[in-house]
Amino acid sequence: MSGRKGRGVAKKRRREQRPGRNLRDRDGEGRTARSRGETSSTGLPLWILPLAYGALTLILFREFVASGEMLFGSDTLALGYMARAFYADALREMGTFPLWNPILFGGTPFLESLAGGDSLHPISVFLLLIMDTYRALGWKLVIHIFLAGFFMFGWVRCLGLSRAAAFLSGVAFLTAPYMVTLVYPGHDGKLFVTALTPLLFWATEVALVRRSFPALAGMSGTIALVILTTHFQMAYFLFGAVGAYAVFRTVQMAQGPEGRWVWPEPLRRFGLFLLFAFIGAGVSGVQLIPAVAYVTEDSRRAVHTEEVAGAEGIEWSSSWSLHPEELVSLAVPEFVGNNAGSSGWTTDTYWGRNAFKLNHEYLGLVALLLAGIGFLGGPLAGLRWFFSGLGAVALLFALGTHTPVWRIFYEVVPGIRLFRAPSMIIFVTGFAVATLLAVGVERARSILSSGTEAESRALQRYLWGATGALGVLFLLVAIGLLPDLWARWIRGAMEPQQEQAFQNVRPFMTQGFLVSALLAAVLAGTGWALSRRILPPWGGLALVAILIAVDQGRVNEPFIQIQNYSEFAAPDENLRFLESRWSDDDPFRVFSMAQGGEDVRPGMFGVELAAGHHPNDLRRYRELIGMEGGGIPEHLAGFNTNVLQLLNVRYILWPVAQFGELEGVEPVSEVRLADGRLFSAVYEFPALPRAWLVGEVEVIPEEDRALGHILSGEFDPATQAVLPEPPPEELEGTGPVIGQVDWVERRPNRLRLEVETDGPALLVISENWFPAWRAEVNGEDAPVLRANHTLRAIPVPGGSADVELRYSSPLLQASLGVSLLSLLVLLGTVAGTWWTGRIQDEGGEAVEG
Repeated sequence: MSGRKGRGVAKKRRREQRPGRNLRDRDGEGRTARSRGETSSTGLPLWILPLAYGALTLILFREFVASGEMLFGSDTLALGYMARAFYADALREMGTFPLWNPILFGGTPFLESLAGGDSLHPISVFLLLIMDTYRALGWKLVIHIFLAGFFMFGWVRCLGLSRAAAFLSGVAFLTAPYMVTLVYPGHDGKLFVTALTPLLFWATEVALVRRSFPALAGMSGTIALVILTTHFQMAYFLFGAVGAYAVFRTVQMAQGPEGRWVWPEPLRRFGLFLLFAFIGAGVSGVQLIPAVAYVTEDSRRAVHTEEVAGAEGIEWSSSWSLHPEELVSLAVPEFVGNNAGSSGWTTDTYWGRNAFKLNHEYLGLVALLLAGIGFLGGPLAGLRWFFSGLGAVALLFALGTHTPVWRIFYEVVPGIRLFRAPSMIIFVTGFAVATLLAVGVERARSILSSGTEAESRALQRYLWGATGALGVLFLLVAIGLLPDLWARWIRGAMEPQQEQAFQNVRPFMTQGFLVSALLAAVLAGTGWALSRRILPPWGGLALVAILIAVDQGRVNEPFIQIQNYSEFAAPDENLRFLESRWSDDDPFRVFSMAQGGEDVRPGMFGVELAAGHHPNDLRRYRELIGMEGGGIPEHLAGFNTNVLQLLNVRYILWPVAQFGELEGVEPVSEVRLADGRLFSAVYEFPALPRAWLVGEVEVIPEEDRALGHILSGEFDPATQAVLPEPPPEELEGTGPVIGQVDWVERRPNRLRLEVETDGPALLVISENWFPAWRAEVNGEDAPVLRANHTLRAIPVPGGSADVELRYSSPLLQASLGVSLLSLLVLLGTVAGTWWTGRIQDEGGEAVEG
């Protein structure tokens, strides 16, 4: 026997000896689609997959792919592009991984604060290195959506279902609006987790059933990928769903013949599942551990990690949930409207109860109808009921306080109080529907090929009954009865803007119910034609695939738009002025009041900002500028001289058209509208330099009292510093100092300055204090003190001093060690399994010989 053949026989023998069973075997159907073989009339060649899924992806993103422009995302324009461009430039031009981002809010730790989002995700990093940032931001979304179809196909196939069922499930998931429409708001992390959902379920199923270490390692790697998306809330929901599935499968595997329970082997497999899940989290430890520590201790979001109590906590955590109107939109997308624009039904038509709506949770009418077929009897009862329950619980959770389900989780499950926007979990419901769709397709194939007359009649009644019900609803909407009753008895009183949106959307409601009824009719007609052998199986498969794609693609269309990059990246006169003034030798900050102080656009051109928009900036800095949430930075906008000076604000970018001109000062640059009116202007302010020397120190331990003193007229930022603890002895009693500070080097992870002073002094640097910063003065370690509530200060001796600051985080280094060790464990596991298998194969060949 040849070596290759012998190894194949040995592997086959080992597979046959494994006690694991797939779901179809467990539910008693007998042979799987694979073991039966799929005939030429119903089989699907695998080469169809890349062609079909690739074509669907290209159709969805045809403008982006063909134009060479930027894929529009509202959050991408607001912060995403600037943060990724900073990261990509550091990788390409400096050849270093940036650990600190100095552009916004006085500087923030880059990795810990998740400033770069998916900065360690392999696909994202690869794309940023090989193409322009603005194109990479779009392509990473396109690639994940394309791969999502394959992941769904693999998941369904591992359940033992046919290629046809898996193919249609992949089409439904690839084009799912609850994933694809996340492109418009720029929610890349949410999209990534959704796309990876079937991959993690697939890896978990294989790991549990086969109990092979390579499969377990693959599951660990997938968990690491999910965490590296850095959308921890979506990851939390996904891990909860996968954990529930692992428990379900463990119980199934423990059910022995004749009702006996056999627990030891299933429990061993579940234990391995938990172990390798933790190892997967360990692989992502370099991102996960520092981020969790930062968010719970230093971030402005730390207030929510302390679990706000009472009604305030419930209101915060349940905000941005789904509401009853959105339930109807899960099947008829036009019902509740939208604010994305670019089409009639998504322009000023959202009359729901949230502030606005820029994505869609549509589950797909055709997908829902196909999923329902699975409940017309047949095998896989356990799978059907598990995913029905999972999808239903997720949906009820998404409704927030409208049902008791969310409140139970809020009170009982750890971590739920830290999150808001329960509606995010809808992707779990969508994934459950896509899985049940495959079960429904398999059941329909069974009925149409070998079912009884009664089963065939039940299938036809179901499909035509759904068509009739949608037809009746269409008539009720067309005469205005259903919308009026809903608005009066369910929605209740609306604000004038919502009332106008409700009137705007009414004709689209009618159109939506008509389209839904027609889609159901075409699906029912396809089933009838297949039952009468008028349509061949391959024709029915193609028609249903097209029907799913058309149904969901029509919803996705308004949410995929392109942005002209040249226009987006072109600076106006004010930005050109600020860019021309910027110098690393004499750095300064700008306070822009555009967008209520959340403007980040100057940062695209390397200009550092005193405010901006950031999901996890440092808490103390927010307190210093007087900014809460997305509100106005009151101490900057109110022109508190101490704050402006402390933060090195040399220029103020003021939206004159919105707030009027500043009195008593002339602009140094301005932008005018076509009619000559002043739109925005830049005003100069006499700020302190980025680093300066002080000799007077006041110790105020209480943070609130220290902040109040800093904001008061009694404090002189040019000569004084406020510390929470006593300074080194040599600075006690020091008076005014004379000296000079020069910048030698300014890089994200390293700063160097030369200082000349007539006596011991405190070097104050207008950059945020963070414990990872280390300092050396003349080659000797020196403390980095927290001064003026949030800034850095380093004691320096009299005379000349060379001061160097480096970003060096022990926690980050330890987390990197955890990641490397976990990765070595996975690689060692795979290598050891391969080597053991090779030895066993050779031993089997010797016996055969």
